[in-house]
Amino acid sequence: MVIVRFASNPVAGNAANDPTSLPAYRAVADHLMAQQTAPVLQGPDWIIEDIDGRGVIDRSPASLNFGADGRLSGNGTCNRLVGSYSEADNTIALEQVGTTMMACPEALMEQERRLLDILQGEVAFEFTQEGALILTGPDGRTILARR
Repeated sequence: MVIVRFASNPVAGNAANDPTSLPAYRAVADHLMAQQTAPVLQGPDWIIEDIDGRGVIDRSPASLNFGADGRLSGNGTCNRLVGSYSEADNTIALEQVGTTMMACPEALMEQERRLLDILQGEVAFEFTQEGALILTGPDGRTILARR
């Protein structure tokens, strides 16, 4: 594509003043812009960095994964979590979110409780300009995660 566009218009009249008018530059820019996509929930795990404005315990493996099949999985900090979800209009409807039942130090258990309290019912989601995920529970508490 780049070669075809460049060969069909090898020199732009105002290239000395505006290098972005060069056909090769434009072709590459057009191609790169077409490749950019908005972030989506599905894909690699979202690593949780903040729960309700209180951060997370260092090296605690809290994560979420939204499968293309509507399954939610992840690590609540201490226990594995599973459930199902559906997505519509920047809202996630969570159903049957459950965890394994392992005991951990109290601080990890408390962090996991805060996470699970937010992951109830309908949760709004949005992406920051940097691609981070923000989940907002029905009561306004938030989760921040990144890939």
